[in-house]
Amino acid sequence: MRLSDQQAAAANPAAFIDDVRSIIAKSLNIPVERLSPETHLDELGAESLDVIEIVFALEEKFDITIPLKADEATRLTTSDKSGGQNVPFSTVGDVAEIVEKLVAAKTSKAAQ
Repeated sequence: MRLSDQQAAAANPAAFIDDVRSIIAKSLNIPVERLSPETHLDELGAESLDVIEIVFALEEKFDITIPLKADEATRLTTSDKSGGQNVPFSTVGDVAEIVEKLVAAKTSKAAQ
């Protein structure tokens, strides 16, 4: 029996960062090697539509819902760092952490 993407990633937390890096690299058309957990999305030239596409791809892959409002995607891609305080993520590592938490919550809820 083959593990789902969610189960495989939950069994190996490092898989989250690898999957997130792959999805971001594909969405932004950049080499995955250019992405580290500390890489800021705005440094990669990600625009608000790119962020939304990344979120949709992650939601589809892991069958989760990532809480992101359209104005948050816009704030993520502006150079004004002060506005980023309320945004749920700004780095590749932040994205992976949110995905990991959402998958864990869904997995624990499904196990009940």
